[in-house]
Amino acid sequence: MFKKVRLFGQFVVMLSLALIFSSTQAQKPKVEGEKMENKEVTIRWFGHSCFMLSDSVKIVTDPFDKSVGYPVPNVSADIVLVSHEHFDHNNVSAISGKPEVIRGGQTKTAKGITFKAVKASHGDGRGDDYIRVWEFEGIRFAHFGDLGVDLTDSQYKEIGPVDVVFIPVGGYFTIDAEQAIKIINKMNPKVVFPMHYKTPVMGSGFPISTLEPFLKGKKNVVKVGKNSVRFSKDSLPKEMTVYVLEYK
Repeated sequence: MFKKVRLFGQFVVMLSLALIFSSTQAQKPKVEGEKMENKEVTIRWFGHSCFMLSDSVKIVTDPFDKSVGYPVPNVSADIVLVSHEHFDHNNVSAISGKPEVIRGGQTKTAKGITFKAVKASHGDGRGDDYIRVWEFEGIRFAHFGDLGVDLTDSQYKEIGPVDVVFIPVGGYFTIDAEQAIKIINKMNPKVVFPMHYKTPVMGSGFPISTLEPFLKGKKNVVKVGKNSVRFSKDSLPKEMTVYVLEYK
């Protein structure tokens, strides 16, 4: 009889210890000790101000129509960003896949990503331009659309620190190379993608400058030689670098 009581007592002690251990494990954060993976984002340029960022989500910026001269993008996307309602930036119908369209001054969350709208000016009575700022796979992006004038101190503050910028450099309809350089030097992103500049496929309706004035004198320039490049948060360059993509 005594032996049975002793065995039962040992069982109760072991059961109590097991319950305490189980409770301790349940309270332990699930991410403790786990290494967070930095996923790569593919950035593809279609010409003008139109890019696609893709990984788990596909984001297209400022799609243009055929009158611009570049082949109209034939892609599907989850999200389309429109900086302003001009034909060379708002051809949403070209993008398949029933994307969610973010336009105007709305700050909106789609597919778990919050896209902040910073109101700016297209310049010369052309109306408003909305700079989009968002974070994707740990990288902070800013697409400047058709920014036509320099930024104010409050706009710089609204945009905040960013890793990658897409900025117009061609002038006439937008800021020119000198103004773009001033902005990126003040913001100091890791990666700069120039856009909205003259290329051989564009017609006479776009009397804008080529890329050369923007690149002049810059030491950190990578001419990729194709239309896409990949980055993770950890693989971003240490110093600000301009990446030049081909549109095809």
